[in-house]
Amino acid sequence: MLLSLIRKLLLILPALWLLGTIVFLLSRLLPGSFGAERFLQKEAGYYSTGTEQSRQAAYAQFQEKSGLDLPLFYFSLSSTSLPDSLQRVFPEARRQQLEKLTFVYSDWTAVAAYDTAVQRLLLGAPTNTAPYIQTLRYSTDPEKLRVAAQRLTQSTDQALAKAAVGVEQKLQQLEQNGLKHAFLLPHISWHGTDNQYHKWLTILLAGDLGTSYRTGRPVMEMVEEAIGNTLWLLLCSMALTLILAVELSVQMAKGRMQWLRRFTLPSLFLLDSIPLFVLALLLLLLFANPNFLQLFPMYGMGYFTPQTLSLGQQVAQWFQFMALPIICLVLANLPYMANQCYTLLQASMQQDYTRTARAKGLPEQQIIRKHAFRNALIPLITIVSDFLPALVDGAFIIETIFAIPGVGRLLVESVLARDYPVLLAIVLVILFVRMVAYALADIGYVLADPRIKQQVA
Repeated sequence: MLLSLIRKLLLILPALWLLGTIVFLLSRLLPGSFGAERFLQKEAGYYSTGTEQSRQAAYAQFQEKSGLDLPLFYFSLSSTSLPDSLQRVFPEARRQQLEKLTFVYSDWTAVAAYDTAVQRLLLGAPTNTAPYIQTLRYSTDPEKLRVAAQRLTQSTDQALAKAAVGVEQKLQQLEQNGLKHAFLLPHISWHGTDNQYHKWLTILLAGDLGTSYRTGRPVMEMVEEAIGNTLWLLLCSMALTLILAVELSVQMAKGRMQWLRRFTLPSLFLLDSIPLFVLALLLLLLFANPNFLQLFPMYGMGYFTPQTLSLGQQVAQWFQFMALPIICLVLANLPYMANQCYTLLQASMQQDYTRTARAKGLPEQQIIRKHAFRNALIPLITIVSDFLPALVDGAFIIETIFAIPGVGRLLVESVLARDYPVLLAIVLVILFVRMVAYALADIGYVLADPRIKQQVA
């Protein structure tokens, strides 16, 4: 059994690598990027007062520093019309425009000449021509491009009109010299180890999760700070949910507890119909509302840092702020767990060994807990192993609503900011928790039924 367990734990590593690779590649395919949002937007904080050229220079410097200007993988499959240098074109919207124009006209040389003419036009373009400029920079519709260029050629600004004539000529060359259907020819480019994935995998194998784009801090440090609150929230919620579910199912299985079943099962069904975020808001309105009943604080994790409090004060403050989130998770997951436990226990109560124990005159309490419940443990362990990952998802929602500085809140912030290193690290943590849950379930099977150990051995 020990060798089997070690083998399953070792399988976690290649599974994490495979799933992590898939998530890494998918994250890079998401539209937009952190650099484009932070540096190129005029409303982007520190760079909002800078010129277009300074923002583009800062963006290019960030892309090079973070390695995002490198190819994504060891190789790439693209059209013969597309050059290998297209990855280094920024911003992303401009790169996408050039890529689409190349697909339409299949002539990269003419597309590059058009882009050069547009960049020359941008140098002296006044602000009142912004709509036409945006069309020339980002649109791929031939008709819209032609109309925008014609309007700019009619400008009273001679330099602008002359530059617009050059853009119009490049458009005409695109339409006349385009090679139809040449983009259908595939081309495989080999990039070697100088790519984003190899760089990420190398630092990951060295035990480093990278650096956050948003804060500039090590990702490992940020995850370690956040995982403590999430871990305690999960453990407390899971323990309370399992204890209440098991005890409720045991009490409802007793013959004299029909009144409890009639009251509890409809109540659990009603509670299960309430979405998690609605339940959280209801608890906030009922028990953290100064206008109703403010028994708990609304959000956060306290007003004092742990260094200024004793251990007892830290525990009291933690419980004060975590009570509502824990109650919310317990109430959200209790209906499912209690119903599953009761169903398994009822099925076990109908088996021959239970009837035999009842015929021997054993007390009902002993029959339920020592015979029926023990034989219901195997399917219950499977349910619990699937319950832990589901509880992680619920904890992320709760952390966002109650503003708890945990892994869930960090994940939401990293997704909104497109902070890929933090996003990948959290996904790997979630995958690791799920796989460890399955490994612990195997141990639980052996503890519940020693015959499984003999079969595995």
